[in-house]
This record gives sequence, C-alpha cells and structure tokens, in this order.
Amino acid sequence: METLLAEHAERANAAIYQAAQSQPQYSGMGTTLVVAMWHDNKMSVGHIGDSRLYRLRGENLEQVTRDHSLLQEQIDSGMITREQARHSQNKNLVTRAVGIDPQVEAEVHTYGVEQGDIYLLCSDGLSDMVSDEDIQLTLTSLSANLSLAAQQLVQQANDNGGRDNVSVILVRVNRNYPARTGWFAKLKSWFG
Repeated sequence: METLLAEHAERANAAIYQAAQSQPQYSGMGTTLVVAMWHDNKMSVGHIGDSRLYRLRGENLEQVTRDHSLLQEQIDSGMITREQARHSQNKNLVTRAVGIDPQVEAEVHTYGVEQGDIYLLCSDGLSDMVSDEDIQLTLTSLSANLSLAAQQLVQQANDNGGRDNVSVILVRVNRNYPARTGWFAKLKSWFG
C-alpha cells in the first residue's frame, strides 16, 4: 500500500507540475496532500506539505503526520516551542509541496488501527485556525455524528478567521477488517 500511495502522489505531482509549466495562469501553482488507505487492520498514510492526519483514540488526539514546513523544522531544532509556533506568521512556508518541482517524495507510513479510532484528514485551513484542543473537544463531543463534527470543524475555522480553504474528512473504524486469505476468499472477493 505504501508503494501505491507514493506512486499516486508522484502522478499527482507530475500532473500539477505539467499544468504549471504549460499554462501561464498556473505558473508557480502548488498544493499539499494527505491521503490514507485502510487495509488489513492497518492504515497507510502519505502526505506532502502541511495537510495533516490526526487520530482520536478514546479521548486522546494525536497528530500522526509531521508537517513539511519551516515551522516544523524550527520546532524540531528547538528554535521555537509549539506554543510559539501557534502564533507564528510563518505558518504557510512549506518545505515540500505537490507541483512545484518535477519530482517530490511523499512521506508514507503504515500504522495499526483499533476499533473505534476516528481519523481526521485536513488541510492547514483547519489546523491553522482551530487548536488541537478544540479539534479534540469537537471530535469527542460529536463522535456519534461525524457529519455534524465535520461541519462544526469547518464552521470553527471560518469563525476564527477562515484565512484559507478548509478541507475535512472524518473516518471511523467500526470493526476489524483483516485481509482475506486463501484461494476461496480471493475467488469470493472477485464475485462478491
């Protein structure tokens, strides 16, 4: 799955890069990416830039992806704290983006999942405008209605200034989903 995600990210990069090179109105165009696939009681995630994937397990919200940004590099090097980063004017300076260069490498990892996990894929339009604490509160309080939770997160980002587009996808793991094995399971999957 990791190879598949990396290949598709590279295809997306090539398409956006080609459009930016061949059409003057798209010159300098680029974007960020976060994508996930669930398989065999695991989740593979690929990302480029500062779009993020979070996991809510129980009441604990964790940022799974690590931003490709100047701010993240400053945090990692100890130059600034996470709290200082929250108020920085340099939030949107990404060090890796889709479509800027002829080739870009997606960071891809696979993680085990648990029944009940909720995953949030989002653009920086959400994470820049809504604190992790407020995201966690919204997801825990509205976990029974993910559609409403997504609407509420977008509304919070807009109420807080909405300086960028806001993309939100929520996924809940309702049950285990082991990979089917054996010839009969494979045959059944073809027809079923």
